[in-house]
Amino acid sequence: MKKFSIEFKWAALATLVALIWMFLEKYLGYHDEKIRFQIGFSLLFNLPLIAIYYLALKEKKKDFYNGITTWRQVFFTGIVLCIMISLFYPIIQYITFMQVSPNFINHLINEVVERGGMTLEDAQANISFDVYLRQGVSGNLSTGVVTSAILAYFLQTKQSSQDEKTPIKPMKKKYQGKNKVK
Repeated sequence: MKKFSIEFKWAALATLVALIWMFLEKYLGYHDEKIRFQIGFSLLFNLPLIAIYYLALKEKKKDFYNGITTWRQVFFTGIVLCIMISLFYPIIQYITFMQVSPNFINHLINEVVERGGMTLEDAQANISFDVYLRQGVSGNLSTGVVTSAILAYFLQTKQSSQDEKTPIKPMKKKYQGKNKVK
């Protein structure tokens, strides 16, 4: 488990930051009177989340891989981090919708119906804690995979100029002399 301690630490930090973000949304009114803008404001959370991914991957590269990594190693680290964050996500959702903002779903349903986006029955069927939870987990996974792939490109160890000057040796052909015509 020591192998993934860095990822666990940063996933826990991302969870804490997400909870703080939810309290900020509530405080700024995005769970009540500004609810129609909540999705846009929530998208801004991707900026601190990308910073968390960057810092986590950079720490893993420095402390675990001694500063030398391949794209695959950094990407794998990002995927592990992404999965851990997604596993913590239900905790964030539960605290948000049950403690911080228990009327959020009802406010959102009313807003959608008032704006004419859906009928009341459709809104109740499509807006619920379960739907938010599934969308959140899938959103975390997809965002995490894309972010990890991009950051892995920039954090992988580049070949030094000396390595680029070293010619690549051709592979020896196997079974070179077995099929000779006599």
